[in-house]
Amino acid sequence: DGVLAPGTGYGPIGTESAPIIQFLDSMGAHGLAEQAIDYFFAKQHDDGFMQNYGSYQAETGPVLWTIGEHFRYTRDNEWANRIAKRALLSCEYIINRRRESSGKPMGEGKGMLSGNVGDPEDPFPSFTLNGYAYLGLARIGEMFEAIGHPEADRIESEARAFREDIRKNFRKTLAVSPVIPLGDGRWIPSAAPWAAGHGPVILYADQGQAHWYTHGSLVTRDALVGPLYLAFTEVFSPDEIEAKWLNEMQTELFTVENVVPTQPYYSRHPWLQLQQGYVGAFLQAYYHTVTSTIDREVYSFKEHPYGGTVYKTHEEAWFLMQSRWMLYQEEGDTLSLLSGIPRAWMEDGKEIRLKDAASYFGPVNLEVKSNLEEGEILADIQCDTDRKPSRVVLRIPHPKGAPASSVEGGVYDPMRETVTVEPFQGKAKVRVRFE
Repeated sequence: DGVLAPGTGYGPIGTESAPIIQFLDSMGAHGLAEQAIDYFFAKQHDDGFMQNYGSYQAETGPVLWTIGEHFRYTRDNEWANRIAKRALLSCEYIINRRRESSGKPMGEGKGMLSGNVGDPEDPFPSFTLNGYAYLGLARIGEMFEAIGHPEADRIESEARAFREDIRKNFRKTLAVSPVIPLGDGRWIPSAAPWAAGHGPVILYADQGQAHWYTHGSLVTRDALVGPLYLAFTEVFSPDEIEAKWLNEMQTELFTVENVVPTQPYYSRHPWLQLQQGYVGAFLQAYYHTVTSTIDREVYSFKEHPYGGTVYKTHEEAWFLMQSRWMLYQEEGDTLSLLSGIPRAWMEDGKEIRLKDAASYFGPVNLEVKSNLEEGEILADIQCDTDRKPSRVVLRIPHPKGAPASSVEGGVYDPMRETVTVEPFQGKAKVRVRFE
């Protein structure tokens, strides 16, 4: 009982504790998740600001986002009503901070918060800071609407306006940043990590000051707390052109073997690549990142290749969340299963099982058996709750890339190697045949 401190390898930090708490929820440990959320309420400032580590300014948004994620898992109206007053106070903090920049020109941070996201003292209107603040505001508005809170409409309206301001500022930044060449001969726009910037700091777009180097790398600000977070925080959807450019900029300029060279679990490009259907790229990042950060004797995760704490639960949590996305994700009213698994996992005789995996739709059970010796892969899907998904998309990749010859139980898409079950009635059996 009582408050639980979701330590990250240091102390609790809103940005870094978020994946820890959300993985607890993914495993059905909702009570522990609530206790961890209560830590941030226990230390909440009188004006709603949440700040626990150093001079970090970015904790409030991720904590509100995590509160909203917890509610999506549990639909616990009693809990939501209990914490609503304190959640609203943090929403008011974000709204009030936005007003401070209302007089700035668009493109220089109008309607955005300013402050450092992590260790570097960058007092700028960072896209990571504001993406998280928007996402937190939006999730609380969604929760308030679900419980009939009188402030629901206002918070949701504020969130929509916030998102629009961030989008406008970002597009202004794109317009003044240099275009960059890609390996395939194309050129795309680049972007700074914050509004009012003139391009990636690694390109010395803003005077190339020596202090851009930090944490063992020149790419830290661009890659770890840069504009790609605008896709992860739902300011841009993965299928928008801006999100495509952000992914290409990230991988072209800031990665080696699709991994950022310092504190790689801060970069959300593997998530974006999975949403955009680049399964091979996602897996390249997944395996190269874990092998470069994990201690092979005790299986703890270190923070950086060059130093930092060697028992970093923040890094461990993002690895576990990446594993969750590989196996199951929610996309609106769709449950997506096995969208990121390696082909080798479907070799003959292999099985994949999920048992009571917690999701927005309730517990998910999945059993997939590969019997390719007899030319088939069988799947049994169950998510029979009062909030079950309207459709299920199951990816069944053949180990050698062969297309299915026939499918029972759903509609097959050979390009995506998926079977769509729609409408989903809570239970489904799928048979995929290969000649």
